[in-house]
Amino acid sequence: MQLTAQDVSVVTDSLMAHVSFLAADSLEGRKTGTQGNALAANYIIQRFKDYGLMAAGTEGFRQPFKFYSRFTKKAYDGTNILGRVDGTTMPDSVIIVTAHYDHVGKRSNKIYNGADDNASGVGALLELARYFSQKPTPYSLLFMAFDAEEIGLKGAAHYVDEPVFPLESVVLNINMDMIGRNADESVNICGAGHYPKLRAPLDILAEHLPIKVTFGHESPTPSPADDWTYASDHGEFHQKGIPFLYFGVEDHPDYHQPTDDIDKIMPEFYTEVTSLILRAIEVFARP
Repeated sequence: MQLTAQDVSVVTDSLMAHVSFLAADSLEGRKTGTQGNALAANYIIQRFKDYGLMAAGTEGFRQPFKFYSRFTKKAYDGTNILGRVDGTTMPDSVIIVTAHYDHVGKRSNKIYNGADDNASGVGALLELARYFSQKPTPYSLLFMAFDAEEIGLKGAAHYVDEPVFPLESVVLNINMDMIGRNADESVNICGAGHYPKLRAPLDILAEHLPIKVTFGHESPTPSPADDWTYASDHGEFHQKGIPFLYFGVEDHPDYHQPTDDIDKIMPEFYTEVTSLILRAIEVFARP
């Protein structure tokens, strides 16, 4: 029996609508500190409100922060967006579900829309938030859209330094970064190599899927260039000793190019990956 979108109530049209908004030219690539980035943040907050999530930031749904980038040699104002669904029986145990909403903006008057990187992850985050707001799990779920991932994981770094839940209460971080397309219809899961107890449930979930699930890009075998342990926001949780699962695809020709547009997203594949992540949350968000 195949795991389908209908089985798990992931709505393809909703996923694609989120990506369509976030990857529109009008947002000009969502670079941290720009108007387009602020519009993306407002969109995420409104969806959290629509779905009935509780505000979990330091200022409503927002967690503002400031940082200086030694790469760009500029100071920035960033904003993480946080919404929570309390657990039904063990609310003090928390799974944090994350995706970054910023991208690289405009370069040489070309807009880098970042449909896969990472409007796809944010679209899944919002669809998962909608689903679990109606079907909460025993553990609490914190849905967080990070800012400033593209400038050095700054939003995630700020959160783990100033968490809204004690870090010792966090059971797992599930991070999504580029899950909307892959020519061979495979998604990679990184994290179980570092935290082997996470592997067996994932193997069971992957058995009958119409997409391929691979594991790797992490300890104990990859070369430094092939190690995804610190490739996205989950790396900041790992540094604090918090288990993580990172769902992502291999780099494709449109990675960090102005051609990363919504017409390249593969709706059926995207839906199946989001459905897999939904099932993983259901498995891990309970004793």
